[in-house]
Amino acid sequence: MLVGVLASGTALTLPAAATEPGKPKAVTIQNGALRELSTGAARPLVLSVAGNPAAPAARAPAPLAEAPLAPPAPAAPDAAAAAPSATPGAVEGRPLTRMATTRPAPAAPEAVTAEPGREPVAATIRSVLDRLSVAPDFASKRRAAALQAFYAERQDAPAWVSADRFTPAAEAVAERLRRAAEDGLDPAALAVPDLASGVEAAPGSVAERDVALSLAVVTFAEQASGGRVEPGRISKNITRKPPRVDPISALRQVATAADPAAVLDGFNPPHEAFADLKAALAAVRARGEPTERPAPIAEGPALKPGMRDLRVASLRSRLGLTDPAVETDADLYDPAVVEAVKAYQQQAGIIPDGIIGPRTLAVLNGVDRDEEGEILANMEMWRWMPRDLGTDHVIVNVPEFMVRVVRHGAVTHTARVVVGTVKNQTPVFSDEMEYLVVNPYWNVPESIKIKEMLPEIQANPAAYFQRHGYEVLWNGQPLDPSTIIWDENAAKAVHIRQVPGEANALGNIKFMFPNQHAVYLHDTPSRKLFDRTVRAFSHGCVRVDEPLEFARAVLEGESVWTAEKVQALYGGQERRLDLERHLKVHIGYFNVWVDDAGILQVRDDIYGHSAKVKTELGL
Repeated sequence: MLVGVLASGTALTLPAAATEPGKPKAVTIQNGALRELSTGAARPLVLSVAGNPAAPAARAPAPLAEAPLAPPAPAAPDAAAAAPSATPGAVEGRPLTRMATTRPAPAAPEAVTAEPGREPVAATIRSVLDRLSVAPDFASKRRAAALQAFYAERQDAPAWVSADRFTPAAEAVAERLRRAAEDGLDPAALAVPDLASGVEAAPGSVAERDVALSLAVVTFAEQASGGRVEPGRISKNITRKPPRVDPISALRQVATAADPAAVLDGFNPPHEAFADLKAALAAVRARGEPTERPAPIAEGPALKPGMRDLRVASLRSRLGLTDPAVETDADLYDPAVVEAVKAYQQQAGIIPDGIIGPRTLAVLNGVDRDEEGEILANMEMWRWMPRDLGTDHVIVNVPEFMVRVVRHGAVTHTARVVVGTVKNQTPVFSDEMEYLVVNPYWNVPESIKIKEMLPEIQANPAAYFQRHGYEVLWNGQPLDPSTIIWDENAAKAVHIRQVPGEANALGNIKFMFPNQHAVYLHDTPSRKLFDRTVRAFSHGCVRVDEPLEFARAVLEGESVWTAEKVQALYGGQERRLDLERHLKVHIGYFNVWVDDAGILQVRDDIYGHSAKVKTELGL
């Protein structure tokens, strides 16, 4: 007998058969009992389920079909408390419908209901999950919680077993996970179980392998989508939040997919640059170690065009430029050798500047550059990037000292940039460009005021401010710098800014994407620095070569502002120009990439980010 209690005060009209023959009566429900409105007599309210009189009151039932109101009968003393609550429904000449307010438990998977003998496996799965939940670190606890939720949905039924064997999907998943090294991951860390022995073994073995495969899927999904290394462990200047996939969602997708291997592939970054590095990784591994080393060129000062040096003869030989029929000055680093060196540098992924410095000399001498380790580190850093860079976006690559504007997925503008020094590093993050500022003031950061400017200010305040075009403000009001006793406290208290003009450190224009680092892209009066091969000279902001052309690329599609209108404002007052459509900005750090010609390019790890990633990865 199942018992249901309707809300107190609900009025019902009972059919004649439920009261006295031929005499329907109006009743109300009070304190779990039916009370006849005409007489006030009370009797217990009992609802019975047709065909199941012995069902226990404490069991949580599925939603019931319509059932007739039972004749008056005494209920068990605790029946009302044990039964689920019900929604009241009017009854007039038909049975009363009881609707459960609690959500029914999900149905057990077919493998459990259709196959007897699976309960020992389910019990062992619960035991395995309990062991996993006692994990030493947060990532392991997160994955264990995902597995518990996943198997709870299945009432602890195996996810990868059917008809006494591991499913073809399980075998496909295991085979794909064993190839995780192709993705730059570590297959050993996934602990993919051996499914070859089938499921004839004891229930414990089946449960262990079923859960182990699910755990390997979750681990791969998290690491492929968000990386193995927390960016903040590499540098406080890397403030990316990796887009790690939800583990439960990932496991559901793989477990139900027609092609689970393709789903696993999809957890990797979708960017073309990542796919290129993956292909380069395969090529480097297939190439193996060189069988022989070339004859070494002696160490010495950097060789520059026009120099004379005994090592030039060895260089000619190394590059295949020795021809007895051609008369040459063997020791002169002449234009023919310079061009050959540039071509070699381009092919080797080195900046083609024609200078034989330490990097070029090392590669010429066959020194291993750890290309595999550098590729793996850069693949990891790509996993930190937003999965959607935006069809239109700006991307700065710090080790390359370049910025690119992308429109409709294609690069429309490329420019050289100057980035922060090792001491004042350009941060690595993403944001949105919202506006431009023409004729900007340069508001001097506190660190620069104190560490760089204060000694010169103290020597002669008036002359220093006049010479550099600075002004002092206190609560927005200008002050005469000569009236201030300049010490560290004074420098912190006042606002120092450089007025707009040709000498302004920000040049004529700056490109703003407000962020926690207070950095931006901007023009600069220091044009000569763009001719340098290594351009790490700023305090953290990014200086852009040919800023007006960069503005033209940024303003593409804007209805109000053009590069010509911006240029017409040069020399006037500071002015903010809002963008109608914000443009995503990504400041990245990739010292290895594959260029348009398919050549692996390698640059110096100027901030040491790549080296630290390799250490974290155990490379």
